[in-house]
Amino acid sequence: MKCFKPALAGIVVMACPGVVLAHGEKGAAPPQGWSGSVAAGYVAVSGNSDSSTANFKGELNYDQDRWHHSALATALGASQDNETSAEAYKAQLKTKYDLNPTIYTFGLAEYNKDRFSAYDYQIYEVGGLGWRVYRSATQELNLEAGVGATQSKLRQPDPPNPPLPSGERDVNEVISRLGGDYHWHISPTAMFSQMLATSIGSDNTYIESLTSLKVSVVGDVGLVLGYLVKHNTDVQPGVDKTDTQASVSLEYKF
Repeated sequence: MKCFKPALAGIVVMACPGVVLAHGEKGAAPPQGWSGSVAAGYVAVSGNSDSSTANFKGELNYDQDRWHHSALATALGASQDNETSAEAYKAQLKTKYDLNPTIYTFGLAEYNKDRFSAYDYQIYEVGGLGWRVYRSATQELNLEAGVGATQSKLRQPDPPNPPLPSGERDVNEVISRLGGDYHWHISPTAMFSQMLATSIGSDNTYIESLTSLKVSVVGDVGLVLGYLVKHNTDVQPGVDKTDTQASVSLEYKF
């Protein structure tokens, strides 16, 4: 966790310039078209066993006519008895263009780094079509399909497994991507969300699922419960195919 905290601070600065711009004066509203949120959580337990977890999420959106742009950054770290047990980062840029109220095109670039997963890092570039399947006053369902490419590096297996030669660690391939998101406004102060993305290649299929529940606490501040599942079908010996992360954080929307 010692090296995780400075990195977390750096991501906060890089991911949230919009917060500074939007709030140049205390209490000022963001410029028209801009919106976003910042969420962070930290839990420390001491006694017979010492443990701590920290998580951060920053999101910035800009909407103008048919164009919709978003930037996302997340970080998570955990330690147990002064030993790092989890450390993961994600950054994503996405642009949508509405062809009509129901159909849109999108372009996406994403970077994932998880110190304890099967891969040192995974990068995706994808373009495709989205479909706003259902919209009502309280619910929304969107589906997306696209094609693109991925550049990844396999993590070296833990001993006693033999190390991989440098050339065998690189995984570069064409992929297809299927995804969707569902949002349900349970009440004026609570919202349930489910997001799912699958990147399918010849060597590996990566699946990411994020389930969250947001409850307003006061004003623009809310409590967020999240459960993230990440799954790779192609992993090295001694590495789990599935990683899970549970988080609790406070979120500020602007």
